[in-house]
This record gives sequence, structure tokens and C-alpha cells, in this order.
Amino acid sequence: MTAEISMIERVARALAMSLGEEDWRNCVEAARAAVGALREPTVDMLEAALPDMPDWGYLPDDWRAMIDHVAAERVFPAPVRS
Repeated sequence: MTAEISMIERVARALAMSLGEEDWRNCVEAARAAVGALREPTVDMLEAALPDMPDWGYLPDDWRAMIDHVAAERVFPAPVRS
């Protein structure tokens, strides 16, 4: 079984590609910042997940837990700093 690429690495790779950066590892901290910006779900996001519900229950807490998990993921190998 192959190891799954972490979500933070996926975001770092996407950022690197969009910025023309050769080494995605240089974008890990930017990826953490981007993921962190998603920590608080908007009302539109919550309504999209649970349309016509008077209350979103634990969904906002679950969302924050998932985002916190991604933001804390470790990435190997670490970028080479000069």
C-alpha cells in the first residue's frame, strides 16, 4: 500500500504549481496559512453542507477539527534552507 499524500502537501504542491515554484516544499508555510484561513466556515459553507437546517449541530466544530489537523500535518522531507 502506498502512503497517501497529506492534504498540506497537496495544497503546497498546488501553490507551487500556480506560482511556478520548482520545489513545492518552499510553499509549505504558505499552504499552512491558506488552510488556516479556512478554519472558520462561512454561513454559506454551512448552508451548502446542511441546506434548510435550522441548526448546524457539531458541523462547525467538526470542520475546525479537520482544518486544525491539516494545519498541523508534518511534511517530509523538509525544504532545504540555504
